[in-house]
Amino acid sequence: MGDVAPDVDLDPGSLDFIDHRFEHFAELREKCPVAYDGALGGFWLVTDYDGVVAVANDNETFAHRYEVDAPDGITYHGIIGIPRTPGNPRLGIAEIDGPEHHDLRRALNPVFTPPAVERLRPTMERVATWFLDQHIERGSLDLVSDFTSPVPAVLTLQMMGLPCENWEHYAEFFHASSAHPNGSPGYLAAVERAPEMLTELHEYATYRRAHTGDDLTSLLLQIELSGRALTDLEVTEILWNLVAGGLDTTTALTSWALHHLGTHPDARARLIAEPELLPTAVEEFLRFYSPNENLTRTAARDVELGGRQIRRGDQVWISWLSGNHDAKAFDAADEIVLDRSPNRHLAFGLGGHRCIGSHLARAETMVMLREVLRRIPDYEIDAERFQPYPGNPLMTGVVTMPASFTPGPRTGPAEQPF
Repeated sequence: MGDVAPDVDLDPGSLDFIDHRFEHFAELREKCPVAYDGALGGFWLVTDYDGVVAVANDNETFAHRYEVDAPDGITYHGIIGIPRTPGNPRLGIAEIDGPEHHDLRRALNPVFTPPAVERLRPTMERVATWFLDQHIERGSLDLVSDFTSPVPAVLTLQMMGLPCENWEHYAEFFHASSAHPNGSPGYLAAVERAPEMLTELHEYATYRRAHTGDDLTSLLLQIELSGRALTDLEVTEILWNLVAGGLDTTTALTSWALHHLGTHPDARARLIAEPELLPTAVEEFLRFYSPNENLTRTAARDVELGGRQIRRGDQVWISWLSGNHDAKAFDAADEIVLDRSPNRHLAFGLGGHRCIGSHLARAETMVMLREVLRRIPDYEIDAERFQPYPGNPLMTGVVTMPASFTPGPRTGPAEQPF
């Protein structure tokens, strides 16, 4: 890539870029939707809807895997922005390609189908009710740390078979590692815990191999890829991927949805009056906020994209967020339209690496939003203490969102339902 003159020199991981990303993306979509960026050693930045779709749907050309010094001579970078330290593993589903990825997805898909997720709904509702019950008589809570973070954490750990009483241990780690900018004290403190978390998951995989249960971890241990069982390390990497994906992404989506409804009274009133509109509204929150904002690929062969020549081995950065705000794909793209239909957003990705937990994330988000709108419909966000993620190039989210409301009665069981 050294002979390509940069079109731009923007570092998507910098605080300045993140603070002004909507403006940067809008300008790039208009002037140069497939741009060569000279920052970070050089990469292609794809910002328009059609370009992002083309890359995401072509896993043969745009590889997702992480593999240094592969046999074909290419270094596959995986997801740029993931620290490559002994304590932070390859993402077990997200950073593999080819037949093994296909076989793994096929084996796991039945757990995440709409009917399978629907069977979990009563559990979701019990857990959401219980966490809101802990604060509803007081009339105040932090919508993130007290509600949108613990609910997905408990549900994810239940699916894995991990002890649910440890939800705060896992939620705090994955939330902190996403909420703080790279290099900040909060981020470094979280990353220092990565080896400990990895060891815990590895020990759990080893334990489950000897004590099989009715959970997702036990299923992983029964899967065969190319005629062989997964190793404990591979199971650990997949657990890391699933736990990370199940915790903070749904937390981020629901938090931003509650922030929008808490700062737009007309939208909140409409969803309270028309609860049947909630599924469509969730799709719009997904499009507008796109919690997983960006993704990176490695070009496995020379290819032309948007009139630009991308070379084998080049890094390609695609922005789901920018594609979801492309005015050529969406009317009023920079507005939240609660009844937008159709809504072919890219928030869950496309192609073979489309988010395997998309149906689960939708269901959990709808359960949490319904619980809040039904039981504390007059919640008011403390604007001065509200804090969004200050600088994460891959994810958006909310660090803290204190709120007050008219106190109400507990409606669930006194005993913890997990």
